[in-house]
Amino acid sequence: MQLEDLARRTRATLCLGCGKCTGMCPLADLSPGYSPRRLVARALQGLEANGRQLVRECLTCGACEERCPEGVSFVRFVREARSALPQEERAVCPHHQVLAQTTRLMSEGKTSPDRLGWLTDDLKVAEKGDVYLFVGCLPLFDVVYEDLGVETVEIARSAIRVLNRLGIEPVVSADEVCCGHDLLWSGDPETYRKLAERNTRMITETGAKTIVTTCAECARTLALDYAETVPGFKIPVQHMTSFLAERMEELGLSQEEMSKRTVTYQDPCRLGRHLRVYDDPRTVLSGVPGVDLVEMEMSARNSRCCGTSGFSHCDAESRRLQTLRLESARETGAETLVTACPKCLIHFTCTQKENERRARIDGEAPAGKGIQTEDITVLVDSALQKSTAPAAGREKAAAVKGEG
Repeated sequence: MQLEDLARRTRATLCLGCGKCTGMCPLADLSPGYSPRRLVARALQGLEANGRQLVRECLTCGACEERCPEGVSFVRFVREARSALPQEERAVCPHHQVLAQTTRLMSEGKTSPDRLGWLTDDLKVAEKGDVYLFVGCLPLFDVVYEDLGVETVEIARSAIRVLNRLGIEPVVSADEVCCGHDLLWSGDPETYRKLAERNTRMITETGAKTIVTTCAECARTLALDYAETVPGFKIPVQHMTSFLAERMEELGLSQEEMSKRTVTYQDPCRLGRHLRVYDDPRTVLSGVPGVDLVEMEMSARNSRCCGTSGFSHCDAESRRLQTLRLESARETGAETLVTACPKCLIHFTCTQKENERRARIDGEAPAGKGIQTEDITVLVDSALQKSTAPAAGREKAAAVKGEG
């Protein structure tokens, strides 16, 4: 790869050196000398040791692009520059690379996991239909992060229950594999492409007209990257919050006997700045009886990253960013920190448990104490299960029912 050509394609050659990207970068707040524009400049000098480290550490959260007057695509520059690094210099997935290596096995068809073993008898799904639910790696996360007790597969179950409430029996497939997000962003586009091609063939064969996913990173990958990777792939993709924002009244949530709760919302980088989806999650939350949404000081396009995009790395800076975000959530007075990405949920839960453990040892109050973390789809499902009113729009919703 010619980095000079990449710089031109991403408009990096137009950088004015104004420093606005540095002012927005969450890493620059923690690491003096770190800067998106310096990252590009050093990478162009030959990806020497310092430049390599900067490329590996970048969160690719997109905050820098919000203020760039020349429209430089820093995140694309970083993503493609990573693929030019030697394999040993690319971003390293933590947890002994279990997730990365499992994903690579998926791309070769060398795994035969029980992809649908999490389905329960009350969940109505289909093999073919209009609405495809992309489950992604939720079942895998449950195994890898069992000690955290996050139960990410419950997000998938909640999604099906909510869709069933709308009269939709979504398609789920045992042949689905990881969307490939983490491999693409850690510098392995070849393996990512294999995953994308397998998924697109499989989803197309189901006859799906819409893809719905509960993961912000899956949503970004399927909506933007698959369109670039697989010619002819044009199935619309929606994050669950966007799908529900148009149908909240049809859920028929009861206003009676709903407990009051105050929540604050974390904008996942991939859903917010990458896909520009800010209003839909807030529409969903405002449509749940008893929920009062209060915003953190930095939210929407100015929201702070949860510490790492994907599982590309997990270090001291990641932990500090997560701790600061938990403190910001606590300062709102909210009882619950709600997010729309399972990885945000995992990151915050992990940091909060670690902070609480260290605080017990030190005899201090842990950052973020008293803040629960919850996925937005699970929150909606919980409200539905407490609601006694029938869904008002079931007959209307049956028009998009996922039956062959």
